[in-house]
Amino acid sequence: MIDIHSHVIFGVDDGAKNLEQSINIIKEEIDNGVTDLICTPHYRLGMFNSSIEDINENFNLLKEEVKKQNLNINLYLGREVYFDKSIYKNLDCFKTNNNDVILLEFSYHEDPDVDEILYNLTRLGYIVIIAHVERYSYLKLDDYKRLKDKNIYFQVNASTIVGKSGFKNKRLAFKLIKDGLIDFISSDIHYSRNNFLKQSYDVIYKKFGKEIANKLFKTNAEFLIK
Repeated sequence: MIDIHSHVIFGVDDGAKNLEQSINIIKEEIDNGVTDLICTPHYRLGMFNSSIEDINENFNLLKEEVKKQNLNINLYLGREVYFDKSIYKNLDCFKTNNNDVILLEFSYHEDPDVDEILYNLTRLGYIVIIAHVERYSYLKLDDYKRLKDKNIYFQVNASTIVGKSGFKNKRLAFKLIKDGLIDFISSDIHYSRNNFLKQSYDVIYKKFGKEIANKLFKTNAEFLIK
């Protein structure tokens, strides 16, 4: 599997607090079948403001420890970016694996004018993945279809697939998958959370078949690590 959304880098957000916790998360990822992991620490103005220098330093320390322990996983660097206007000043800091791809998060309850934001970012040449797209209460089915027509990518959390985020979010996620609108299912793993990737893969495999399961958990994400 390729996990494109995780909070595994220690000491930079609300994910792992130290190197030991980071390694424990990575071992759990491996146990869930993950071979490639994109580390996406939060950026949120006034809440998660770790500098790119600190993130790079801890990311490199983590990679060194993974190599030292001979853990069979590849690590890549990205960010999960909560939208506010300040991000336009530093877009290059938010790339996924040095590609012009941004994993973007919005307010769950108040529409910040998603269409305009996505228009601006795509006009600047960025590919946008909306993180845990099932959480935004103001998005309707027609909104997902309209945004998909504009080449926006959608990611759903594995915990939603197994019902840990409520029946409403699970039902929406299944509807979006059935309509071919979802691109990735990811762990969004934090140290304080369980990893449901393998369990959610089994659910999708049983409900939608092997081809769709493999696309959502692996092949759709391959362009991000190449």
